[in-house]
Amino acid sequence: MQRIAKLLMNYTRSLLTMATERFMKAKARAMFKPYVFIQSMSSLATSGVPDLYISGKKDCFLEWKHDEKTKGAIRPKLSPLQKQWCDDRYAEGRQVFVVVTTDSKTGILFKHGEWNSHSNDRRPLKEIITQILEYVL
Repeated sequence: MQRIAKLLMNYTRSLLTMATERFMKAKARAMFKPYVFIQSMSSLATSGVPDLYISGKKDCFLEWKHDEKTKGAIRPKLSPLQKQWCDDRYAEGRQVFVVVTTDSKTGILFKHGEWNSHSNDRRPLKEIITQILEYVL
């Protein structure tokens, strides 16, 4: 489990700096194929969909955002289409996670429709990633 969490942590960091969609998909498949299926969903041809679909014993959709604000409460800066998509999937009973990173090591996890409100619950990304992996695996 620690190895998976470390891999996902490294993948999270690389998501912020990867240059192309193709490279991101290839890296995700190479790193996680033994554990979970990860499909990048974002592209220039689609809007409003989350960044990743992750499937293990259960599945989820994952949207990554970044906010430079290091203090105080944060609300994810979702576009109207992203917000609608997340709300609709959640209403269908699907699991949707929105993670807002505030630096390279911490972030805030929004789930169960919490992306419509503010939160100040900053936690280490490793803890957030572990929680998502525990849900999927």
